[in-house]
Amino acid sequence: MRHSPLLQLYPPADFEIGQTHGMRIALRAKRDPTRAGYVADLSALRRHLFVGRDVPSFLAEQNISAPTGLMEYRELDGGAVIARVHRQQYLLIDRIASASAHDDVFALEAQRHGDVLVVDYEAAEIACGGPHVEAIVAELCPMDVAAVKPNSWIATRFAHCELALRRIEEPSHYRVLCTPADARFVFGILSEVTRERDGAVLGFDDFRALLNRGD
Repeated sequence: MRHSPLLQLYPPADFEIGQTHGMRIALRAKRDPTRAGYVADLSALRRHLFVGRDVPSFLAEQNISAPTGLMEYRELDGGAVIARVHRQQYLLIDRIASASAHDDVFALEAQRHGDVLVVDYEAAEIACGGPHVEAIVAELCPMDVAAVKPNSWIATRFAHCELALRRIEEPSHYRVLCTPADARFVFGILSEVTRERDGAVLGFDDFRALLNRGD
């Protein structure tokens, strides 16, 4: 079983540890984590990278409409996302809910399927939100993220690391996607500045419950 690259930052005395989507991860805080702001580990979300010039037609056969613009993403039914991260590369990220409309796509083996290469995409994914999140992002990111047009896949420096940001409107929060090698540093910084503003660290299921409430 895979382990979240952030698992060591969740003390077992404070969090219930379990597995979801084949990854061992912190699921929920043992004490009520309700705060105005939060940071959460979502690294267990499934991701596939599709490579090749025929990817848009391949995805269309799977009922997935790929974005046409470079560095754009499109939200799919149920909260999944497809992003065009390079000229011939498209990243599919699953929804956080336990059931997905794209299970068949994520079940595809990591290999060539005709002219399209499917690759399991290993990364750490972090959610951060709350009333102070814009100030936190502005503090850690040199670019004006708030001015970027909607549905942009933002490749930038953040906390001195190269990573991708996604700004989500409902409920308002950011998603950070980074390499496993940078994950602990980025999460540590986000946790520190979130707690300074009376926020909390959440587990995977804590964040899912927050989404269901629409906070």
